[in-house]
Amino acid sequence: MDQHVPLRARPLDLVYFTFFLCHIPASLLMDFQGLLYPHTYLPWIPEWYIEFSGDPLIGGLLRREEGLGWFKCFLVLELLFQFPVFILGMKGLWKGSRSIYILILFYGASTATTTLPCIFHVIGADELTTGQMWMLLSSYIPFFLLPLGMAVDMAFRIYGIMENGSVDKKRE
Repeated sequence: MDQHVPLRARPLDLVYFTFFLCHIPASLLMDFQGLLYPHTYLPWIPEWYIEFSGDPLIGGLLRREEGLGWFKCFLVLELLFQFPVFILGMKGLWKGSRSIYILILFYGASTATTTLPCIFHVIGADELTTGQMWMLLSSYIPFFLLPLGMAVDMAFRIYGIMENGSVDKKRE
């Protein structure tokens, strides 16, 4: 049975909750614009971002460049799986429900796996200035490390629950 401990008393869960909350507008305002809409609904946001950062992925997607099919596939995964997890994850974390752990583990593994190739694509982009490269890496790397950390953390939590369950069964 899940015991409700306030979110503020669970620091890692609060970090994960905040990450999901902040990721919702980022997905809607940046990631999904080039994927879902023939014309962006707030064109100044990605235009400003691309001019500022030189992001070869978002920029290439909005310019309809060839060779980014893999990135479009990752964005479809973000839309159909990861985005719903933001909402479900926040709800489960808010309630303190342990049943959300498996979904967050899958989210973390999926997101870390899809973000790593993006990091390597940015590293290999010739057109970036050194400043743009560091800015992009400083924004992409946390979106790799935090989900990877979530996956590891949730795996250990699930393992602990399973171990406690098997100990209880042995006592019976």
